Amino acid sequence: MILLVQNSLEYETDLRAMIGAFFPATKIVSASPDEVAGFDKNRHNEFQFVFTALYEGNNTRLRIEEKGHVLYSAYAYGDFTDRKRYRNKLKLASYRILSEYTGRVLPWGSLTGMRPTKIATSALEKGKNRTDIIDYYQNTYDTSHEKAGLATTVAIKEQSILRTFNPIRDYCLYIGIPFCPTRCLYCSFAAYPIFEYKTKVKDYINALKQELPYISFLNRHRHLVAIYIGGGTPTSLSEKDLEALLKCVEDTFDLTYLREYTIEAGRPDSVTVEKLEIMKRYGCTRISINPQTMNASTLRTIGRGHTPADIKWAFNEARKAGFKNINMDLIAGLPNESLEDMEYTLSEIRKMNPESVTVHSLAIKRAAELNQQYDSFRETINHDMDKMISLASVTLADMKLKPYYLYRQKNIAGNLENTGYAKEGKECLYNVLIMEEKLDTFAAGAGGITRLISVKPRSGDEIDDMSYELRVDSDDNVVEKEPVNVMDLTAADFDVTRVDRVENVKNIDDYIDRVDEMLERKNAGVEARNFDI
Repeated sequence: MILLVQNSLEYETDLRAMIGAFFPATKIVSASPDEVAGFDKNRHNEFQFVFTALYEGNNTRLRIEEKGHVLYSAYAYGDFTDRKRYRNKLKLASYRILSEYTGRVLPWGSLTGMRPTKIATSALEKGKNRTDIIDYYQNTYDTSHEKAGLATTVAIKEQSILRTFNPIRDYCLYIGIPFCPTRCLYCSFAAYPIFEYKTKVKDYINALKQELPYISFLNRHRHLVAIYIGGGTPTSLSEKDLEALLKCVEDTFDLTYLREYTIEAGRPDSVTVEKLEIMKRYGCTRISINPQTMNASTLRTIGRGHTPADIKWAFNEARKAGFKNINMDLIAGLPNESLEDMEYTLSEIRKMNPESVTVHSLAIKRAAELNQQYDSFRETINHDMDKMISLASVTLADMKLKPYYLYRQKNIAGNLENTGYAKEGKECLYNVLIMEEKLDTFAAGAGGITRLISVKPRSGDEIDDMSYELRVDSDDNVVEKEPVNVMDLTAADFDVTRVDRVENVKNIDDYIDRVDEMLERKNAGVEARNFDI
């Protein structure tokens, strides 16, 4: 347990995130200096160490102490009431003092946000070059050159993808299937064991059959460009129920403009030849078969009900069924896994040669069983996972897979990242669109979160150049300006002014009973959203 002492709560979340980057799954208790003054000796002894931040005018004193002895101290200079300018300074000073205390250097430095590529994206939109952006990451956040380069590379790729979509015209669809064969050790999703909830599946599909047509109606004048069916494990449904769901999608939506149709077949033990054939028959273009690791003992430890042989079987059957875009998920830092174990997993993945691989860093999620049993696993988890991640990067590059999207989660051991790698042209469009929040995503099913994007075309001189075509006569003299149709612009040409989240209830029974309410929520969200054009 760690004690965080502050005389202002303005930066509570930032300091907690910074401490948590070094000490994942460790409880952090907050207190004011006055409250700490009332602690007795026994109370003080409960804490591994005390991190103190005292804000005073234009400087903030930071210190780390154990048992009343100050071990490290530092100052963060600047007006702490100016959050926009001061936040990064405080986080950097906090990172450096924690780094000194622990003897550890984190590859992302003081950067703790979910979307580290956002910084590079903003800089690219302002015309900054790659070198300038990498320097900014390193100077502002103490980010390593490797991670700064990764974020910039991903941002460049994302921008090229976003330029092929229009936020007024296009939208995405997510369908959540909250059932799984078993619950994995590290999972925190609202997923239910299929064998315990099999009597609920028919009613759940029927509820989806009410929600999906309403989503289609709300978007009747727009283009559906990407479908993602996730969960849970969609392939935990029976063949009959899976076909009923996919037929509903086919009958309900205009798929003319669909560019990608992904279904997660993440658990190989839930895959059958018939399910693969059903998915292919109804137009699925991309599936995900997720080993997480190719080491049998680790699979047993994390609660996966399949073997490495099952993974290979499912992959080969998917190829036979005609799937030419298969993703595989891996997790670095699983209990008892070493760098050699990751090397073996990657060698097995190389043999299968998937079109994309997503490499996750183990996150100690609050609602996961791993967090509840963390003391039992603490010594078996490799917190220095950067070598695993770097090995994966090198191996996948050799397989001609390049990074195309990247995100972070809370409580990732090592403060690392999750990165998607893909062969050219095989990037998951949905992943980029949902991460960058430049296009509406309508979500159906229990726990689904619809994201509605309010946008306006960029303003200033650049929009004058962008949104008008100059008509000229035969002598090259300007005759008049003609407005360009807003539908000809792309997601990269708009500023997002607001993102509204419309949440479905998480509980399966509540979703089935209250599906009409979910429709009303979506309608209200659409009416409140604004396209400033």
